[in-house]
This record gives sequence, structure tokens and C-alpha cells, in this order.
Amino acid sequence: MEPVSGAALAATVVPLATGAAGEPGAAAWAALAEFAARHDVAGRELDAVEDLPGDPARVAAFTEVLTALADRDPQAAAWLGTWLAEADRIVDVPHLPQTATDPVHGSVTQPDADPR
Repeated sequence: MEPVSGAALAATVVPLATGAAGEPGAAAWAALAEFAARHDVAGRELDAVEDLPGDPARVAAFTEVLTALADRDPQAAAWLGTWLAEADRIVDVPHLPQTATDPVHGSVTQPDADPR
């Protein structure tokens, strides 16, 4: 199983937390919140994201706690990986390749890659 990427989590968390992904997104968000509560992690960070879901610093703090949990607990990593794959389909998060083979014009910004 691939390691859980904080950048991939963040890209998925924002639309879920803001409600932009509708009812399926709300269900995915509830599952992630329950997971965090079950593991007794990220309580403050989760509350902060729910208070202001579009704040990048709050989302980063929340996803950092989750990726740290995944790094030390293989079962948590497996659950998060499965959750992320399912949630990505809900929010339709594109996963761009890490390298470009054609000419690129303008600015390109890409967080750490999450190869799948």
C-alpha cells in the first residue's frame, strides 16, 4: 500500500469539509471524523477545520496528524488509503503525474506527488 500523502488528504478534505461535495461528501467527512475520534487523534484540529474549513493552515494541521498516525499504524494507514480512494471519487480530485513530457508554459505548482 502506498503511503498516505498529506497533500492528497488536504486536496480531498477541503471540498468535503466545506460541503462542496454534497451528501456523499458529508458521509465521507463523517466517516473521517469518526475515524479520528476512534483513534483519539486530531480532535482540536478537526474542530478547527469544521469551524473554518477553507483555511489551509487548519487543513494542514489536521492532515499532518492523520498522516503521522498512518506512518506509525499500518491498520490506520490501510483505512485512510481506502477512505482516500473512495473520497477522491466523490470530489473528483485529479492526480497529476509528477513529471511533464510536453512543453510547459507558465507557472506550474504541484505538491508532493501521490502516484497511484
